[in-house]
Order: sequence, then structure tokens, then C-alpha cells
Amino acid sequence: MTGIDPTKLIQLPADGYGRAGEVLGRAFQEDPLWQATFLDSDRSKSLVAMFTAVVRAITAAQGIAETTTGVDAVALWLPPGKDLGRWSVFRSGFALPRFAIRLPASDRKRMMRVLRQLDKRKKALIAEPHWYLAAVGVDPAWQGEGLGSRLVLSGIRRAEEANVPVYLETETEGNVGFYEHLGFDVIEQVTAVGLELPIWLMVRLPVAGN
Repeated sequence: MTGIDPTKLIQLPADGYGRAGEVLGRAFQEDPLWQATFLDSDRSKSLVAMFTAVVRAITAAQGIAETTTGVDAVALWLPPGKDLGRWSVFRSGFALPRFAIRLPASDRKRMMRVLRQLDKRKKALIAEPHWYLAAVGVDPAWQGEGLGSRLVLSGIRRAEEANVPVYLETETEGNVGFYEHLGFDVIEQVTAVGLELPIWLMVRLPVAGN
């Protein structure tokens, strides 16, 4: 009898929000932006709580949370025309505001300054309809198995079918080459306000003829 492939890509089930938040929290544990942001709270707990809230908000906004059958890697996508606006905040049960209000004021201030900065740059750089890769992460126990690439390529295929770009940010320099290999280009490098950390803003244009 053949077992279930734990690396098969599926849509995150409704009972998987917490597990997805844990996976993304572990994946971003050493991320320089969050190391510099969560200074006055337990970073591990803050990351899990933040990403659990983000998963809820993305799905409430009719986005896509894609994972593996074992929920060992997760990608969060917002489709063209969707955002984390008031309606998604309401439908998510105010997941992100509830998370933010529980943070120490200093951590919350650092986080909100950078998020506002990135949102402003995204609106300035890519006004046309696009898919937005809000987050992708692989549990450290599964890193190096190609799951991150598979998740990103899955989203790229959806964007190609719609003939629209894909946009993302990364604050890890080593990820720039990974995304460039998948067809992304850096369109701007910014310094995270108040943190003096570089963030790379990248886009992948649809391939002509697809």
C-alpha cells in the first residue's frame, strides 16, 4: 500500500493555521529583519503568533496558503486586486491587530514602521495587477529538499496563466540569488526605516508568449 507523499503541494486546511504559523516562525527565526524587530519580546513566540495571524489574514482576503501534506513548508500569496484591508481584517477575526496589540510597544513600533514603508514602496513600484508573495518558508528540518522552490514555482505558474507579474520582498541577501534563478529581478533596494537593514524588492514579469 502506497503511503501519502508528505511533499505533495496542497491548499492549507482550515485547521492548519497554527501549524503553518509554527513552520513559518521557525523558518524566519534567523531572519535579520525580525531579529532586529522583536527585541523586547520572545522572538520565537512572536514570530509564530505573527505568522499565524498573517495566515488567517491572507486566507480571509481570499488569498492562497499553499503547503505540503505534512505542512512542512508554506507559501502565502495574495492574488491580483486583493489586499489586507478592512474587510479581510474583519473576516479574520482581527487576527493581525490582536497580535500587534499584544506586542511590547517598542517591538510594535519597529514592526509597523517597516511594514508601512514596504507597503508604500510596493504601491509605488507595481501599480498594475500582480500576485504578491507575502511569505514563503520551509521548516528547518526540511530545508534543502527543494520545497521552497516548488512552492514559489507553483505561484509563478498561476501568475503566468493570468499573464501578470509576481512581486516580493526579501531581507536576506542569500535569497536574492535564489529568486533571480527563478526569474525575478531586483527593482529596488531600500533600507528598513529605523533598523539600517537592507531589503530587496523584486519582481518577476510574465514570460512573453505564455
